[in-house]
Amino acid sequence: MNRWLRVYAWVAVVGAVGQVGFAAAAIFQPDVFGTMMATGRVVFSSVWLGNMGMLLIPLSLFMLATARDPVKFAPVAWLVVLEKVLASAYWLRLVLDPAYGKDFLPLLVVDGALAVLPLVLLQLGLPPELRLSLGNLGRAAGAFRPVKMERGGLTWFQRVVWLGSVLNLGFILPALFSQGLIAKAIGAQYVDFSGIWLTMAGIVLLGVSLVYLPAVADPLRRPAAAWIVVSSRVIAAIFWFSIMRQPDRQVFTSFFISDGLFALVQLVLLQTGMPPELRISGANLKALLAEAWDVLVLKGRPLPERVAAALVAVLLGLFGYNTWYYLMRAEPEASYATDEEHYKYGAIGLSMSSRVPYWLWKVMPVLCKDKLPLPEQGWASFGFIQEPNQDLPVGFARRELGYPSVEPNCALCHSGSYRASASSPNGVLPAAPAHELDLEGFQRFLYDCAADPRFTASNVLAAIEKQNPMGTIESLYYRFAIIPMTQSGLLRQRGEYAWQKNRPKQGRGRTDTFNPTKIDVFFMGDDGSLGTTDLPQVWNQKPREKLWLHWDGNNGNIHERNFAAAMAIGATPESVLLPSFNRVTQYLLNLAPPSYPFPINKDAAQRGQGLYEQNCARCHSFQGQDVGGVTPVAEVGTDPHRLQSFTQSLVDNFHKIDMPPFKFDSYRKTQGYSNMPIDGIWARGPYLHNGSVPTLWDLLLPPEQRPTLFYRGYNVFDPERVGYVTQGPEAEAVGFRYDTSVVGNANSGHLYGTQLPEQERRDLLEYLKVL
Repeated sequence: MNRWLRVYAWVAVVGAVGQVGFAAAAIFQPDVFGTMMATGRVVFSSVWLGNMGMLLIPLSLFMLATARDPVKFAPVAWLVVLEKVLASAYWLRLVLDPAYGKDFLPLLVVDGALAVLPLVLLQLGLPPELRLSLGNLGRAAGAFRPVKMERGGLTWFQRVVWLGSVLNLGFILPALFSQGLIAKAIGAQYVDFSGIWLTMAGIVLLGVSLVYLPAVADPLRRPAAAWIVVSSRVIAAIFWFSIMRQPDRQVFTSFFISDGLFALVQLVLLQTGMPPELRISGANLKALLAEAWDVLVLKGRPLPERVAAALVAVLLGLFGYNTWYYLMRAEPEASYATDEEHYKYGAIGLSMSSRVPYWLWKVMPVLCKDKLPLPEQGWASFGFIQEPNQDLPVGFARRELGYPSVEPNCALCHSGSYRASASSPNGVLPAAPAHELDLEGFQRFLYDCAADPRFTASNVLAAIEKQNPMGTIESLYYRFAIIPMTQSGLLRQRGEYAWQKNRPKQGRGRTDTFNPTKIDVFFMGDDGSLGTTDLPQVWNQKPREKLWLHWDGNNGNIHERNFAAAMAIGATPESVLLPSFNRVTQYLLNLAPPSYPFPINKDAAQRGQGLYEQNCARCHSFQGQDVGGVTPVAEVGTDPHRLQSFTQSLVDNFHKIDMPPFKFDSYRKTQGYSNMPIDGIWARGPYLHNGSVPTLWDLLLPPEQRPTLFYRGYNVFDPERVGYVTQGPEAEAVGFRYDTSVVGNANSGHLYGTQLPEQERRDLLEYLKVL
């Protein structure tokens, strides 16, 4: 082997090892790719991402075979180069597409290197008759022609491999040119959001199928390649078996049967057709392992080359171990003694792209202090609830997945607090609306901080070192992987959420519920609609199980609603922690609403009960005739924008998702707003679906008498009007200025009770405190 082919062997071995590592991550840790690339391009695509990874394993084995003897395996080596050229061309197309930007640049660089370097080295090192040239095309075609075998089993083995390669076109061609055919065959939900990985699976399978043919043209001359062909079918069958056993993925049974049958038939034919010394047996396996060991230790090579190989192996091993330890290693989730603590601080399982590294969380308010709404308050600027002796605010969980990270949970948007006066301590209300939370402001801070020139690996590490000195290796991973991946992920999300800037600010206690799903999950495009609504309470869910949910009553399945909410903040079918998620669900089913914490005039409340039953109970009592139903927007008269933002097209897209536990089939488009039970109504202000009325007393006034400007997000409670204080210097200092003249903010409608005399309205108000 000349020097060019020796270098080629090194490139092939390193490339094969790298591909196997990539394949392992693609199959077992698909979440890692959520940090490397846009989440929407990874979510729901783990089948094809894993399929691509699975196909890279036999391709890597063929690369190792070519490294062992590039001359004998020259046709195989050239076909591997061809696969890398095709893959590079596809990555280049994605990189040049503005919709993807640089997301796929690393893959282009890697596959490009594995195409160019072997091409040059093979062209320089192979004998003239095996190089690329017009004169060698005929000879190259001959490499595909099966050599006549004297053993019948080998002849049939060649025929079966050829048949399998031809049949593979039945998947390759649709994967590359008509993915709709695959969608019809196995279900659209496995294709709609994973076209990129499906295409790449088709490209790699094309390469593998072509490699099969010269590999088995002469099984006696290239027995190792023939056995790799068999092993590739075995690997595929195992992969599809693991997929088809997952809930509601039985559609992949045909893939398992196909690869399983080819594996079995090829194994039998090769085992019976090969001479005894080339069959699978204990003695032959031992000899094969011994030969593999000789290859690994470069037996017979010069000592410097063997030392260099050993150093490379050690470095690769250390790199692999440290990459696993600092990026992928999963520690057990924190355990909480009570369901309430678990609700407030337990992880429900978000994808990697929805988590912030813990030490970056610690230093970002310091590094970008000037970008905080209230710089001296740190994270509290965004209305986070900080309890004594807790490291993180309510609604955030710490996880150890390689590096420590922070991710939001249900309690972030569904926990509130109140104070009796400005000097009183906070009373935390689990499952209440997070009326203080500035979710949009929090997002924009993360994005703007990541875009700031000060956000460099050196500056971030220097800030981290002041709080938590790191070792050399850990610092390297933060410098070259964790910090850059976090920054690129936040900047990507900044672009994906640019639609927010075309709409009025959401303000504290509100969010746009479905536009993120339409635009950033289903890629439906920005229709300009405005879906900003109040964050709702989530206590006492058991009696709500059969009601129509969400503000517009668009879903009648409470568990489906919960998974949709988890998906909206970054959970995927693969990332969600079902035991933890189910514990939260169970806790909320039976959690009683908080009792009113101030004195109640019992006589007035007793008088108000009758008024409530006459004017409100029909729609708002659990036993009410119309509770959980939908009142047409023309009748209720409230702002229509949230209703208009939820479209039938979104319903149709939701119903394509059938990847347990995310299975959606209960959505519907309505023409009005849902009649909600109002248990714990005292703690649910401001009121109406868009939070446009500050107190219950204001809600009992005609719309023209309701406040048109007020400040929301201050947590001092007003027992007289029943709601949070929305006027005055303190409320203005921390609150969001709510203007009902802004589009989507109208405080019109819901005239029920407004016709009552003032005293009766006060009696009714007193009774509402009891609920």
